Amino acid sequence: MYTEYDNMGIFVEKQVRNPNFIMTYEHTHDYIEIFYLKTGQCNYTVDNRKYHLSSGEVFIVPAGMSHCTGYEGKVRCERIIICIKPELIPEPFRQEHPRINDILNKSGKIVLSRDGRAKIEKYINLMLTENDLPDDYSSEMLRWQTILLFLTFMRNGIFVYESVQQEKGIPEDIEQTIHYIAMNYQSMLTLEDVAYKIGLSSTYLSKKFKKVTGRSFVEYITYIRLRQAQRMLLTTDNSITEIATDCGFNSSNYFKDCFRKLYGTSPKNFRMMMKESNIHGELMLEEDEVKKTNG
Repeated sequence: MYTEYDNMGIFVEKQVRNPNFIMTYEHTHDYIEIFYLKTGQCNYTVDNRKYHLSSGEVFIVPAGMSHCTGYEGKVRCERIIICIKPELIPEPFRQEHPRINDILNKSGKIVLSRDGRAKIEKYINLMLTENDLPDDYSSEMLRWQTILLFLTFMRNGIFVYESVQQEKGIPEDIEQTIHYIAMNYQSMLTLEDVAYKIGLSSTYLSKKFKKVTGRSFVEYITYIRLRQAQRMLLTTDNSITEIATDCGFNSSNYFKDCFRKLYGTSPKNFRMMMKESNIHGELMLEEDEVKKTNG
């Protein structure tokens, strides 16, 4: 499979599938697969666990993990696959961003923000050009564009497996709920409104969401908003109030209280701590690590 891939260790392929196309077998390979669904809908099965993908979502499969895809809906589905030899991810990059090892070693779906999707598509288009019209510099260009992809995933993506731990996969209605929250967390969201969008009763969604994610609907939204705020504290010079508003909080004081509860320090101190430690490039710090740093 992918004979061109052997030339550079990275191969990029775009295909359009009919909605009724189903891969009838699971397969494995010795490279990391990044699957980006640009249009349409599909099911992605990994080790007999099924996940539903909508347009603009990403699925990453580590090397050696069995998987297959099936397409659905009423429109043709455009997908891009990026195949990467694991050893091409530079060790200094892994050490600087230890979170990348979770991405490379654990299969999972990534829901992108609108900004994240625009950036990902820009990088993918550049990679397709390098793949289809290679020259002496294409191999190195593809390697660095791959790094940009992973950094964008960490900055602008919501990793579904962070909150959902189910051996049999994630129910489609909960996936739809998580996707809707990821795309609209900056707006005012209520359980009733989201349940209506998904086509469920608010009582049923509340109970099922808590069972699958381990968080209540409100707790999950707050968690996502705080993770996005954390990134903005590290990557922008926006004021605390601006960040609170941009992430969907209607009160900067409430934002500060929530941030301190999750990370063990105020947003201002967190930003200062990261700058003083010179690790502001790490965008996906774990809550426990932040709390350890603050005693």
